[in-house]
Order: sequence, then structure tokens, then C-alpha cells
Amino acid sequence: MSELRTGLDGSHALLLGASAFKHPGILPVPAAANSLRAMRDMLIDPTLGGWPSAQVTAEQPPNAVDAVRRIRRLAQQTTGTLLLYYVGHGHIGSSGELILTVHDTDPQDPDLTGIEYSRVKSALLDSPAAAKIVILDCCYSGRAIEALGSDTVNAVAARGVYTLTAADLEVAHVPPLAEQSAVPTSFTGQLLELVRSGLPGESPWLTLDTIYPHLAARLRHAGLPAPNRLTTDSASHFPFVRNTDRTSPARPTNTSAEPSATASPTTPSGRPHFDPVKGAGYDIEQVDAYRLDVIALVADPRRRRRARAPYFSQVSGKNRYGFDRAQVDAHIEQHRCEPASFVDALRMLLADTGIPLVPEGGTQTRKTARQIGKVKSKCAIYGDEQLIGYVNVGWYGRTSGMIAFTDARITIRTNFIPLSIPYSCVEQVRLSTDSAWESWGAGDAVGAYEVLTMTVRLGGREVKIEECNHYPLQNTLTDTLPALSELRKNRPEWFVSGLTADTADRGDG
Repeated sequence: MSELRTGLDGSHALLLGASAFKHPGILPVPAAANSLRAMRDMLIDPTLGGWPSAQVTAEQPPNAVDAVRRIRRLAQQTTGTLLLYYVGHGHIGSSGELILTVHDTDPQDPDLTGIEYSRVKSALLDSPAAAKIVILDCCYSGRAIEALGSDTVNAVAARGVYTLTAADLEVAHVPPLAEQSAVPTSFTGQLLELVRSGLPGESPWLTLDTIYPHLAARLRHAGLPAPNRLTTDSASHFPFVRNTDRTSPARPTNTSAEPSATASPTTPSGRPHFDPVKGAGYDIEQVDAYRLDVIALVADPRRRRRARAPYFSQVSGKNRYGFDRAQVDAHIEQHRCEPASFVDALRMLLADTGIPLVPEGGTQTRKTARQIGKVKSKCAIYGDEQLIGYVNVGWYGRTSGMIAFTDARITIRTNFIPLSIPYSCVEQVRLSTDSAWESWGAGDAVGAYEVLTMTVRLGGREVKIEECNHYPLQNTLTDTLPALSELRKNRPEWFVSGLTADTADRGDG
């Protein structure tokens, strides 16, 4: 049996929820109460979170004043890790700010009777905690990420704020009211299921950064809203939960080219060996062909997003395809999590974040080839430099531009101004975000929309990205830059040869 973890001195987890409301106009959310209890149980479980129960507080505050006061007090008292979790209704105030509901919230005056997220943000930034983690399971929770995106906050956020949200700027999902009595909310339920099942091929402790792409894939597969996150240096490395999966070894920390001694055994033909399941009743040739096809997913950029464990379903309690399912899943996960080269790792990273990959030359249509040619021309990708993936946005996004990933650099091009970022310099990139509301129309047809402007700086050069309603270019950078930085820490030898500024700056003229 696992013991309670060490290293949580001066740490506290505050879990807040709102499931029942005084105002009849706000629907109850019984699933929120279930999520609150389940999250606490997970954190204090010695085999999972391992937190001492005295350092975990779970409650449904009666009013916003009590809730804000509790957040402020604990934030000031915490010097280790501060974990703040909220589950309930989220509202948008008249100024566009996220408001978290409590029992006494009045929808007529949500800014006065709910928790304005600006108060939470202030408590976080004033806290001496070394790492601050916020998990929000509510509608419009992506507004919390916007709140931490202003210039005045960036320097402070780097001290360790990690924000994970159940949705971006959309409505979160809960089961129908009649089905909520014994189930959690959809986002928390998926998160806890992933935590309890573990991740094969990962380290003994899972960080939220490690969990996030797998969680996003689960939610996408279930047809649920996509989550969002804002990561920073220290908080993203906090060991969130023990990895319960034991079907494959942890990712090795050494970077030698020698094969792992614990790799899957192979047959004399060099193919991986899996124990057959007797009496499965399937043609062995068909089984073998399907197994090879599943393994091939991790090498095919057009299909890799389908490559998520479990790869084999069960029928009537039997392994449907005739092989030990855990062995096959572990083998595939090992190859997905341990790429053999930087280009393979980059392809997997881009695929995990939903960025379109460039098909191999022989599989490109004429239309695709023309589009790829335009991207290469605009981003000055010549010679043997390989285009791996790209995001292209038209005028509807306000800023017409693209972000291209090659085997040597990232190129951001907006309004004919390119900026190249060598992969060896990803940790030197500085992002700052500002927002402004702009109005349109007149009289009864007046309206407004929010414009987010991200400034990307590398050394003395910078480029600006303006987007409204949707933020594909900005989301691409906030998703990939931290992941590339983490990849560089794990495999520094990949960022030495051929990834220097001299190589990458050749198209910046």
C-alpha cells in the first residue's frame, strides 16, 4: 500500500463547489457535489494524490464573501503548492469577466453575489506559494486563462501558475439532471477516470502537463467540449498524481541510443510478440493484420490522432482480437511516447495538439501540394528543410497569417512580417497578451467583440497576432512552446545539431 507523499510542507488544496442554489432561476447541479467529493477522495488517496487529509479542504461556500475570504487566507498562508479547484456554474459578467457561482448567487447581480475571477487572480498573484494550480470545471472557464494573459501578469505568472479549464469560451457539459444523482460532471469524471487508469509508458508521478493531451483526446473522443490550459515553468512540473498503470515501464531518463532492456519481446522475424488469447474464435491472419495496422497508426501522421489506448475493445468479456490487450496497448504506447528522432517527436507533439500534419509526398493531392507550396514560399522554406505541419488562418480571424513547423524552426508570419524561432531558442520566446473590446453597428444593431493581441518576442524581434472569437494562432503557440521546451529538457541532444539560429534565420529577410 502506498504511503502519503512527502514534499507537501506548506501546501494546501482548496476545493470549492456549488450544487444547490437559493435563487430558483439557477438550476441545481447534483453532479457538482459528486465531483467535489470525488476530487477530495482522489487527492487524499495514498495510492493516487497522497495528500494528508488535513491539507485538503472541500466545501460549498454559502456566499461569495466567505469564499473569497477563504481563498485569500489560504493563498497567503501557502508557501508550497496551492491547489484551487472549483466545480459549478460559470457566468459571464457585463464586463466579460468570468464569475463563479455559490449558493447565494443572484443572476440579477452576479458580480455582487458571485466570485469574480479577478479576485481569485489577485489572491493567486499575491500568494507566496511556489506553485499555484487552478482547475475550473464550469462554463466559460477559459475566461480565467484570458484573465492571466495581460502584460502586467506575465512576469508574475512565470513564478508558477498553472490553469486547467473544462472548456474554453463555451458551455461545459454535465449529464441530464435526472441522471446526476450518482455521477460527477463530465470533465471531472473524465479526469478522474484517466487518473485512476494511469498512463502506460509515463513516469511514476504524472504532471498535469503530461495528463493534458490524454485528457483532451478522451474528451474529444467522447464528443465533449475541449479543455484549455495555461502553463508556466514551475507549476507544470508539479507531481499531481501517482501513475497507477504498471503495464509498461516508465519512460527512461537516459538519452543513450541503446535499446531498452525492458522492451517488448520479439518473434524470430523481428515482430513484437504478444500472448494469444485462447478460444477467441478469430482467424489468426486477420488478427495479425489488424494488430500490425493498429501499431502502424503511430507512424502515420494522417491517422495518428486515432492512436490512443485502449486500442482493442472487449466483447462479452473476451479480448476481441485474440491477443493480450494490455500487452498490445503497452507496446503501442511505448512507441508513441518514446519516438526515435526529433522529427517523429515533433509529429507526435503536433498531432496531440490537433495541428494538421503534412502528408507524405506520395499521398498528397494536387490541391494539398499547391497549398504546401504556398506555405513554403511565404515562410521561406527551401532546400532540404522539411515542413512538418502548419496552421493557416484567413482574414476572418482578423489577422491573416500562419504558423509553420519545420524540422529546424517555427515560422510565424502575419501581415507579411515573418519571425523565425529556432527550436534551440524556444525557451527564450516571450509571449504577452492584451485584450480590447471593439463595437460594431449602430442603433438597435450595435454589438461588440473582444480582440486578443498576442505579442511574440525573440531577442530584439517581435510579431503581433490579433484574433477575435477564435484564437487558432495564439492557441497553437501556447500549446506547442511549453511542450517543445519540455521535450528539449528530456532530449537535449536533439536540439544541438541543425537547430541553431543560423539555420533558422535564413528565411527572415
